[in-house]
Amino acid sequence: MDGGVGTAEDVWRAQSIWSQAANRHKAAIGRARAATLGAVVCAAVFGAAASQLMPHSPVTGRVCAFLALLAAGAAPLAARGAAPDRVRDWTRMRSVSEELKSELYVRLARVARYRQPDVRDRVLRERTDAVLAEAADLEAALAGLRPVERPLPPVQDITGYVEARLRPQLEGYYRPRTVEMGERARLVERWGQLLAAVSVVLGAVAGAFAVEEAAAWIPVVAAVSAAVVSHGASARYVAQQVEFGRTAGELERLLRWWRGCDPVTDADADRLAERAEHVVSVQNEGWMAKWIAD
Repeated sequence: MDGGVGTAEDVWRAQSIWSQAANRHKAAIGRARAATLGAVVCAAVFGAAASQLMPHSPVTGRVCAFLALLAAGAAPLAARGAAPDRVRDWTRMRSVSEELKSELYVRLARVARYRQPDVRDRVLRERTDAVLAEAADLEAALAGLRPVERPLPPVQDITGYVEARLRPQLEGYYRPRTVEMGERARLVERWGQLLAAVSVVLGAVAGAFAVEEAAAWIPVVAAVSAAVVSHGASARYVAQQVEFGRTAGELERLLRWWRGCDPVTDADADRLAERAEHVVSVQNEGWMAKWIAD
């Protein structure tokens, strides 16, 4: 770190770079998963269409067959973008970003291990250097990234910590993310139900009216349904909804406890900051472990 500027500013810049790297990797993983889903669906649809159209229009049938083979070949290539090692790197980058942010906020609030003025910067430097040392193998992913110019968080005491760190985490992140993950999980569930209904209708038409064309599409719908459900499972929407909701509940209880502290002691302030960062850290660690395990 540059010794010509404050340690806190250095950590804030480093956090910006690691956050950008994590966001870039997350976006790439999301694109890979979407491309894999699209390729699987296209392979199933074009494959069935080829078998149906070949007797009536050989040219169109061959085009569909070619597209089906192309999509089938593209699916495993696209899936490589969301391989376990890439997910692991993303979660580690996110962890580094969050750990740097956590240390910085506690340092700015001047509580817990940062109460003594003469050791604040040294402690911050030692702890952040330890975090960065563990992620040294990921530094190549930071190539080309520059820190976003932004002021330090407006935190100078525990009151500023509550307003700039605790409340935004609760109201601006964990609560909205709980709702968002719930909506995504329900969307996947609705698509699964819709495809199941389509499969039932096709089966009924094929059985009642002996329509072979309808029967040919039943396995296609089943394959698409399985791909959609698999996509939802890999994205862990339900698990994330539970994790975000649990963390929001714990932060809300902690904030309620803090409001009831009268008078506020240094021990109370230390407990608030340490407990809040612990809750967020536990959520991040559990989230990381589950992503990597998958």
